[in-house]
Amino acid sequence: MLKRAAGKIYGWIEPHMDNDKMLTKIKRVYICTDAAARDKCAEMYTDIIAKILLTLLVTCILAVILVAKEAFAPHQVVLTRDGYGGDVSTVTLETDIDGEKTDFDVDVMPLEYDPDDMEAVFEQGFGEIEDLYLGENESPDEVIYDLELVDHLDALGLDVQWISEDNELVSSDGRIGDIAEGEDRIVSITAVLTYRELSAERTYQIRVCGREETGREKALKDIREGIREIQAGSGDSSEVALPEQINGYAVRPTSGGGSGLMILFLGGFAAICIWGGNRSKIQGMEKKRSDELMSEYPELVDKLTLYLGAGVTVRGAFARIVKSGREDCAGTDQGGSVLTRELIYTLNEIQAGVSESEAYYNMGHRINLPMYIKLMSLLSQNVKKGTRDILIMMAGEEQNAMQTRKEMAKTRKVNNPFGWARPSAAQAHKPIMANIAMKQAFLAARLQSTMKMTHTTGTIAKESILLTRGPLRKKYQGNALKHGVMMDPTTIVSRSLR
Repeated sequence: MLKRAAGKIYGWIEPHMDNDKMLTKIKRVYICTDAAARDKCAEMYTDIIAKILLTLLVTCILAVILVAKEAFAPHQVVLTRDGYGGDVSTVTLETDIDGEKTDFDVDVMPLEYDPDDMEAVFEQGFGEIEDLYLGENESPDEVIYDLELVDHLDALGLDVQWISEDNELVSSDGRIGDIAEGEDRIVSITAVLTYRELSAERTYQIRVCGREETGREKALKDIREGIREIQAGSGDSSEVALPEQINGYAVRPTSGGGSGLMILFLGGFAAICIWGGNRSKIQGMEKKRSDELMSEYPELVDKLTLYLGAGVTVRGAFARIVKSGREDCAGTDQGGSVLTRELIYTLNEIQAGVSESEAYYNMGHRINLPMYIKLMSLLSQNVKKGTRDILIMMAGEEQNAMQTRKEMAKTRKVNNPFGWARPSAAQAHKPIMANIAMKQAFLAARLQSTMKMTHTTGTIAKESILLTRGPLRKKYQGNALKHGVMMDPTTIVSRSLR
């Protein structure tokens, strides 16, 4: 059901989406045609939308369960009282009287001080005031900034009233009035603490010093003065519309927010995470694919060089490499390595009617790695123009591939200096054994080809083959002697067949 709904939603939004880049990535990762890539893209986005719908559905179900649980579960009534100095609050409860549900109100009383403790409470309150009232000023002997005169001490539940000796110089809310720079005046301010009918007061003397106004203070002063003049000229109007600018400064209401916007933000963020999760998954798959192709490149060049040197065509070399790759993956769930699947796709293109040169060109740009683009362009040019020195160019490319292999080995060593998760002996020697097998196949093909030609024509054929040094030498000596071929000490086989 969710899949069908997600499919319909995707069908509605798909025409408005730009999927070209995603389709290109899917084609590279899955090695498929345009139609298959579009199907996989639709499947991926349908899964994403289905996950979003499932998330919303689960959220709604949980909300309903919680509401139902709260509605039907029995509750113990807990009254939450205001702190000291708080107000009396009212709570509505319900009960059953004569079988009928009845609502009633009760008063919840705030916490109360013991009268004998009030002297200590007032002393604690004055201590908090003395820590706060100077604000940004460092000393009461030099007050140049506004004071921080609080009107309530929440922790103690005490109300605070301030009385200033000079309201023009120091207002009851702590604003410092205008005073000429270089002048100072001593002003007394009194703090009156009140709790219910009890009160206590304490007077503080401060020295107000004049200072130069900052640009910000001057601007605020000009704005306040302009608003005061507008209000004075508004007469008896209950509403006063302010202009967009006052004395050259923009005036606008403060921006506010609410929990609704936060919920929408969180919901949108969750949807973006779900949407981008699978897109990042495709990017990760693409990177893993590129790394695997880079690791397989040296072996590909080595095999191509051997097959082309044995007289096999490029298409035939691809077919043999695919066969070898499939044999390596026999008995597993994998359909071959990434490179094997790319070669299969290229061979299928050729079989479908695409020219060889175009198929090799397409493979290089489908893989989209510089080394593959260069190699496939070389093979495409060889098919198209019949380049004679293809083996020389392949030999150069093989040297580059070996250099790439060394650099990758150094990178792995740097990234894994302690050698964790080292491959098994079989895995470590697999490329070497594959290379030896390729050389055996190459030499066997050359020997068989030469023998057939000699027996057919009755002529003498001589050919020199460079063999691998080491333990294979004795094996090839034995095989060569069976066919009447002699091997000299420099590992060069000189064959004379009649």
